[in-house]
Amino acid sequence: MNIFFIGVVVSILVYIVVGIWAGRSVKDVNDYYVSGRNAPTILIAGTLFASMLSVNGFMGDQGWCYSGNITTLVLLNSMCAMGYIAGPLMFGRYLRRSECTTMPEYFGARYCDLKNRRVAGIITAVSLTAYLLSCITGVGILMQELTGLSYELCLFLAWFCFTAFTFYSGSKGVILTDTMMFMVFLIATIIAGPYVFKAQGGIGHLLENLMNNPNIPENLLDYHGNIPGAGATDVFGAVMYAVTMGIIWFITVSVSPWQAGRNMMAKSEHVTFRAGAIAAACTVIFLMYLNLQSVTVLNLNPGMEDPQRVLIWAAFHVMPKLVGTLMLAGIMAAGLSSASTFLSVIGFSITSDIVFVEFKSEKQQLFVSRVIMLILGAISLLLAYTGIGSVRIVTYFASTIIAASWGVSAIGSVVSKKLSATGARWSMIAGFVGFIVTKCLVGF
Repeated sequence: MNIFFIGVVVSILVYIVVGIWAGRSVKDVNDYYVSGRNAPTILIAGTLFASMLSVNGFMGDQGWCYSGNITTLVLLNSMCAMGYIAGPLMFGRYLRRSECTTMPEYFGARYCDLKNRRVAGIITAVSLTAYLLSCITGVGILMQELTGLSYELCLFLAWFCFTAFTFYSGSKGVILTDTMMFMVFLIATIIAGPYVFKAQGGIGHLLENLMNNPNIPENLLDYHGNIPGAGATDVFGAVMYAVTMGIIWFITVSVSPWQAGRNMMAKSEHVTFRAGAIAAACTVIFLMYLNLQSVTVLNLNPGMEDPQRVLIWAAFHVMPKLVGTLMLAGIMAAGLSSASTFLSVIGFSITSDIVFVEFKSEKQQLFVSRVIMLILGAISLLLAYTGIGSVRIVTYFASTIIAASWGVSAIGSVVSKKLSATGARWSMIAGFVGFIVTKCLVGF
């Protein structure tokens, strides 16, 4: 047991205590699903960015930067940030006015069709289970680094941590712990940066050192990034990959259940606009700062076997112990915050939107929602044991499902008077099945 492990454990215990404390104020379904619809700007902004960044932002994406794709990621993140501005203006405010408790419920109410609600609920459950899988995997990797325990045991510990403070408190606890975690990884990254830059000669010499480093990935400093790293064979393909994924993330943060769904918890429409602006600024400025730290490690350790552990390595070998502990706690916080969000949304959708049950009371509905969360979390845990893919691959897979399935039906629900219930439903089915089938064919 070391100071890094102790620091992370203490932070986790704090989140669990806060989550349980928040759960005590949950009185009805409205509190549990949408936090009483009275969340202020800071809580909405915190939960928006924390749930989007996730462990992929600190591991998967940073490994991609380290492998030569920082320019690609900057373009992608810039397009993603626009979704935080356009989303509340084009879709989020209408979602909030609907007074629904889940995104699939909104589709059912908007198109006056329960089939649409069920289809949207199934898409939510599948996509967020994949997202939850990436979070469990990332947090499990971090715990393995800290404890030296087996990877399988660390996956279980990761699952237990976020489940402990999510299934009891629901949205009340999630947005509160999300904001706390947002503050932790924001402060940790800001403090850690100068130590990483100084270790290779200072940020002023970063570009010069990279240009003179014979071990850096090919095309690291080119606008198109590392072409093979984007799965392309030429410059055009690499750029189109970045643009395509940028559009996907633009749509995702605009209409996804774990992003646009936060608008239903806001105190007012003005809160959704302000929170979106804060999240957009963080997506561009904060992530650029974080990406530079990962690229800096190339001048310190250019031959890492597992690039997605780049910041974990920096925390152990470059930063002072206290700063490294804070950084690792921040990475852990990013993973736990997203996992708690996804678990809660999955539980809400299955209980309310996929299986329609006439509950005798709201107390019974709350109990069933909590049980569903435990079951779905356990399924994600079992999937994590199979080692399906890297953190970034699984995360991008999940985001593409939402963009392909909900892009037309969500935006069409507020800008078109001609889109029928049948049209909206088949657009969701076509996007969902079309992506899943083609992705499986490529894999096979």
